[in-house]
Amino acid sequence: MSDRVHLLPPSSTAFEIALSEATDIAPRFDGAIEGMHGIKFTPPPSFLPYLVYEYGLGELTPYVPNLYDLINEGVKWTRQRGTPAALDRALGWLGYTGEVEESPIRRTRWNLFQIELGRVRDSEDDLEGIAGVADLSTPLRAVFWRGFRGYDIRALEYGQSRWGQTLWGAYSGARIRSDGAKWSFGRDYSSDHEMTEAELTALGVWIEPTGEVEPTWLDVEWPDIAWDAFSGGSRSVIMLLGVPVATAWACFRDSNGAVIGYRRARVHHRVEQTLAGPYSFGGLRYSPLATGASLILIEALTDFGDGYGSAAASVSFILSGVPADPTKPGALWLGPGELDAALPEVGEMAVNIEFGRTVRERVRILMRF
Repeated sequence: MSDRVHLLPPSSTAFEIALSEATDIAPRFDGAIEGMHGIKFTPPPSFLPYLVYEYGLGELTPYVPNLYDLINEGVKWTRQRGTPAALDRALGWLGYTGEVEESPIRRTRWNLFQIELGRVRDSEDDLEGIAGVADLSTPLRAVFWRGFRGYDIRALEYGQSRWGQTLWGAYSGARIRSDGAKWSFGRDYSSDHEMTEAELTALGVWIEPTGEVEPTWLDVEWPDIAWDAFSGGSRSVIMLLGVPVATAWACFRDSNGAVIGYRRARVHHRVEQTLAGPYSFGGLRYSPLATGASLILIEALTDFGDGYGSAAASVSFILSGVPADPTKPGALWLGPGELDAALPEVGEMAVNIEFGRTVRERVRILMRF
């Protein structure tokens, strides 16, 4: 007992020293105190909730449910909080990457920022988590308001952007919650399709190859081609002329072959390959061609929410069709049975599309006649 050190002045009396030694509880807890050295490096499960509270990591528990990972990553995150590195680390917990884009200082709300994610979200359930870690990882003044990937159309700014590449007063996207962030995603599905005899016959434009068989007469405006010149591209040009250039539709079907819906095509042209055409397909450019074309380009782009709750296993194309309801001549999305006076479906391709509220699905096909 005499070797122990007490925090008493040299003038202490014997009674005061004895009282200090009698009330000293250290001898009873010396072993426990020594045993706790380094316990935070390998804490038992029962310690974890208390360490989370001590380190102030409770707000991260919805995004990192494994408390061992939370303590390890969360402490590093707190040291980076308020920087892009903190956001990169937090997005990694959810399996995503992203690039921050801050609003220009010329804007009134210069503190807004958006994130270009490294890929389209896997599920809309992930979006709340992405928004949550974005709000926690950035400075208090910063406000996360939009995430995007694959489909990004900006609002028109006078003197700063082009009219034809922007929206009037709004950025593309949809909100899951009315007071939440906006999300804008897009995915592409393309097919370079060689029209088959069965498809051309169904369309009523099939012409037998030259030989002993007489070519079929089509009710078309005859191009500047001799009657006996049906070899090579001339025959394709004449067959294509028999197909009306009218309103085309993309038809989405589920794995059982049932129609999910029809989306009006925004591009339906006879085209030819050029160096600088307005349409892109497979890395090449195409331009509309009034006569002499042997290719048809069709593109349809679903809107946010079209087909929500359904999954498409295939998409085919209808080269001409009108809505069954005459009061909806300009309808962009039609449900099963709502398309009338349609040509047969052609160009079917397999897809795997989970329709969502925040994704626009772009389907394109280049038909070769």
